[in-house]
Amino acid sequence: MSPAWIVTLIIAGIVVMVGAAFIAQSVENARKERLRKISIINERIRHLSGIVSDIPNNYMTADLRLFVIGLLRKNYSAIIALDARHSSAKVQLQQLEEQAKQPFTSELDSLKAPFNDTVTGQGIRARIKDLVNIIVAMNKDGSLDKPTAVKYVNQGKMMFELVTVDITLISARTAEQGDKNIKAAAVHYSSCLKKLLKINSQGQFNKRLNHMKSKLQQLQEKLKAQTAQDSPAPEEQDEWSKFKSDNDDWKIKQDYE
Repeated sequence: MSPAWIVTLIIAGIVVMVGAAFIAQSVENARKERLRKISIINERIRHLSGIVSDIPNNYMTADLRLFVIGLLRKNYSAIIALDARHSSAKVQLQQLEEQAKQPFTSELDSLKAPFNDTVTGQGIRARIKDLVNIIVAMNKDGSLDKPTAVKYVNQGKMMFELVTVDITLISARTAEQGDKNIKAAAVHYSSCLKKLLKINSQGQFNKRLNHMKSKLQQLQEKLKAQTAQDSPAPEEQDEWSKFKSDNDDWKIKQDYE
């Protein structure tokens, strides 16, 4: 074999090796980029899943539940588009599709709150705020039309106010215990009643409203009874007035002496 052929073969080998290395590096870079994108999508999924799990049915509307499920389905579909062999995403997507078909019973008008402390209530409100922020961001980037965004945002605000009502009710019940601070309890119940009236545009909180009105009426009757009990009877007031008058006359006579 001539030296020229040897040189040619060496050069060809180098070219093949460089090409193979370039292809391998390209494949590795594509793999890393795919994993990076999947990681970002998984973070969005964790956020959305937290919203669904942390907001009880007492506050979640059917529309927003389907909306969040739809977002989760899109994200799992995006993972499968990046990695067709991603078995976990396929399983989750199938479960979400079945979940979307299941009937959803609203518990917005429930008289019993799903929490007994303000910290838990504040955590639920934070999740609702996260959901509203997602809706606003989607409207800004053009992925959600304005009418739909406005509808969902208004539902989110209603949910937020409903949690606020249940947080205030904790203070109302605490003040009501033992009939020690009925006036403060009445103030809290009155505040809750005003908030409910404000968000009851479709009559979805009539049970709550009726309960709140009945409770407020009971407290007002107790306040009247307490006021009457603390105030002296008319006869006692008259006798006291006479005593004060006689006593004053006595003081005046003493002054003259």
